[in-house]
Amino acid sequence: MVLIGAKIKELRNSCKFTQKELADLVGVTKSTIAAYENDSRTPSFEVLIKLATVFHVTTDTILLNRSGSILEVDGLTPEQIHIIKIIIDSFCKSNLVTKAFEDNSLDILETMLNFKRIADEQEPLIEKNMLELSSDLSKIIKKKKKK
Repeated sequence: MVLIGAKIKELRNSCKFTQKELADLVGVTKSTIAAYENDSRTPSFEVLIKLATVFHVTTDTILLNRSGSILEVDGLTPEQIHIIKIIIDSFCKSNLVTKAFEDNSLDILETMLNFKRIADEQEPLIEKNMLELSSDLSKIIKKKKKK
Protein backbone atom coordinates (compact mmCIF):
# COMPACT_ATOMS: atom_id res chain seq x y z
CA MET A 1 0.00 0.00 0.00
CA VAL A 2 1.29 3.43 -0.95
CA LEU A 3 1.48 5.88 1.96
CA ILE A 4 0.46 9.27 0.68
CA GLY A 5 -0.72 10.96 3.86
CA ALA A 6 2.50 12.86 4.48
CA LYS A 7 2.46 14.23 0.93
CA ILE A 8 -1.17 15.36 1.23
CA LYS A 9 -0.36 17.08 4.52
CA GLU A 10 2.77 18.69 3.05
CA LEU A 11 0.82 20.00 0.06
CA ARG A 12 -2.03 21.22 2.27
CA ASN A 13 0.39 23.05 4.55
CA SER A 14 2.27 24.57 1.63
CA CYS A 15 -1.04 25.95 0.34
CA LYS A 16 -1.89 27.12 3.87
CA PHE A 17 -5.21 25.26 3.91
CA THR A 18 -6.78 23.93 7.07
CA GLN A 19 -8.07 20.39 6.93
CA LYS A 20 -11.61 21.81 6.87
CA GLU A 21 -10.83 24.15 3.96
CA LEU A 22 -9.28 21.33 1.95
CA ALA A 23 -12.18 19.04 2.79
CA ASP A 24 -14.66 21.63 1.49
CA LEU A 25 -12.67 22.06 -1.72
CA VAL A 26 -12.61 18.33 -2.55
CA GLY A 27 -16.05 17.45 -1.18
CA VAL A 28 -15.18 15.32 1.85
CA THR A 29 -15.24 15.86 5.61
CA LYS A 30 -12.46 17.25 7.78
CA SER A 31 -12.13 13.87 9.49
CA THR A 32 -11.67 12.22 6.09
CA ILE A 33 -8.76 14.57 5.31
CA ALA A 34 -7.29 13.74 8.73
CA ALA A 35 -7.65 10.03 7.93
CA TYR A 36 -5.87 10.53 4.59
CA GLU A 37 -3.05 12.40 6.29
CA ASN A 38 -2.48 9.71 8.93
CA ASP A 39 -2.73 6.97 6.27
CA SER A 40 -5.66 5.23 7.92
CA ARG A 41 -7.67 5.84 4.77
CA THR A 42 -6.80 6.19 1.08
CA PRO A 43 -8.56 8.69 -1.18
CA SER A 44 -10.64 7.39 -4.07
CA PHE A 45 -9.46 8.11 -7.60
CA GLU A 46 -12.03 10.90 -7.86
CA VAL A 47 -10.81 12.54 -4.65
CA LEU A 48 -7.19 12.02 -5.67
CA ILE A 49 -7.85 13.90 -8.91
CA LYS A 50 -9.61 16.69 -6.98
CA LEU A 51 -6.65 16.91 -4.58
CA ALA A 52 -4.22 17.14 -7.49
CA THR A 53 -6.35 19.86 -9.08
CA VAL A 54 -6.59 21.87 -5.84
CA PHE A 55 -2.83 21.62 -5.25
CA HIS A 56 -1.99 22.25 -8.94
CA VAL A 57 0.11 19.09 -9.09
CA THR A 58 -0.10 15.80 -10.94
CA THR A 59 -1.49 12.69 -9.29
CA ASP A 60 2.03 11.26 -9.59
CA THR A 61 3.22 14.01 -7.28
CA ILE A 62 0.82 12.75 -4.61
CA LEU A 63 1.06 9.01 -5.26
CA LEU A 64 4.78 8.72 -5.91
CA ASN A 65 5.87 11.57 -3.64
CA ARG A 66 7.42 13.40 -6.57
CA SER A 67 7.79 17.11 -6.71
CA GLY A 68 6.34 19.04 -9.58
CA SER A 69 3.38 21.11 -10.52
CA ILE A 70 1.20 21.54 -13.55
CA LEU A 71 0.43 24.66 -15.46
CA GLU A 72 -2.50 24.98 -17.83
CA VAL A 73 -1.26 26.15 -21.22
CA ASP A 74 -4.39 25.56 -23.29
CA GLY A 75 -4.91 28.42 -25.71
CA LEU A 76 -1.31 29.62 -25.58
CA THR A 77 0.90 29.76 -28.64
CA PRO A 78 4.10 27.70 -28.74
CA GLU A 79 6.03 30.96 -28.41
CA GLN A 80 4.08 31.92 -25.26
CA ILE A 81 4.67 28.45 -23.79
CA HIS A 82 8.39 28.82 -24.56
CA ILE A 83 8.48 32.20 -22.81
CA ILE A 84 6.75 30.71 -19.75
CA LYS A 85 9.34 27.91 -19.66
CA ILE A 86 12.14 30.49 -19.78
CA ILE A 87 10.55 32.43 -16.93
CA ILE A 88 10.14 29.27 -14.84
CA ASP A 89 13.75 28.25 -15.54
CA SER A 90 14.89 31.73 -14.49
CA PHE A 91 12.99 31.47 -11.23
CA CYS A 92 14.43 28.01 -10.57
CA LYS A 93 17.97 29.27 -11.20
CA SER A 94 17.28 32.33 -9.07
CA ASN A 95 16.07 30.08 -6.26
CA LEU A 96 19.24 27.98 -6.53
CA VAL A 97 21.38 31.11 -6.24
CA THR A 98 19.28 32.33 -3.32
CA LYS A 99 19.57 28.95 -1.61
CA ALA A 100 23.33 28.86 -2.19
CA PHE A 101 23.58 32.35 -0.73
CA GLU A 102 21.45 31.36 2.26
CA ASP A 103 23.52 28.22 2.81
CA ASN A 104 26.75 30.23 2.70
CA SER A 105 25.49 33.55 4.00
CA LEU A 106 27.45 33.42 7.25
CA ASP A 107 30.67 32.67 5.38
CA ILE A 108 29.95 35.42 2.88
CA LEU A 109 29.14 37.92 5.62
CA GLU A 110 32.30 36.98 7.54
CA THR A 111 34.40 37.42 4.39
CA MET A 112 32.83 40.81 3.71
CA LEU A 113 33.52 41.92 7.27
CA ASN A 114 37.13 40.73 6.96
CA PHE A 115 37.55 42.75 3.74
CA LYS A 116 36.10 45.81 5.49
CA ARG A 117 38.43 45.33 8.46
CA ILE A 118 41.47 44.92 6.21
CA ALA A 119 40.49 47.97 4.16
CA ASP A 120 40.07 50.02 7.34
CA GLU A 121 43.45 48.85 8.64
CA GLN A 122 45.17 49.58 5.33
CA GLU A 123 43.58 52.98 4.74
CA PRO A 124 46.33 55.01 6.49
CA LEU A 125 49.02 53.07 4.60
CA ILE A 126 47.20 53.57 1.31
CA GLU A 127 46.88 57.31 1.97
CA LYS A 128 50.60 57.52 2.82
CA ASN A 129 51.53 55.61 -0.34
CA MET A 130 49.27 57.84 -2.43
CA LEU A 131 50.93 60.96 -1.00
CA GLU A 132 54.39 59.52 -1.69
CA LEU A 133 53.37 58.53 -5.21
CA SER A 134 51.92 61.98 -5.81
CA SER A 135 55.12 63.59 -4.56
CA ASP A 136 57.26 61.31 -6.74
CA LEU A 137 55.12 62.06 -9.79
CA SER A 138 55.37 65.76 -9.09
CA LYS A 139 59.18 65.49 -8.98
CA ILE A 140 59.25 63.53 -12.25
CA ILE A 141 57.04 66.10 -13.97
CA LYS A 142 59.25 68.97 -12.74
CA LYS A 143 62.37 67.21 -14.04
CA LYS A 144 60.76 66.66 -17.44
CA LYS A 145 59.75 70.31 -17.65
CA LYS A 146 63.34 71.40 -16.94
CA LYS A 147 64.64 69.34 -19.86
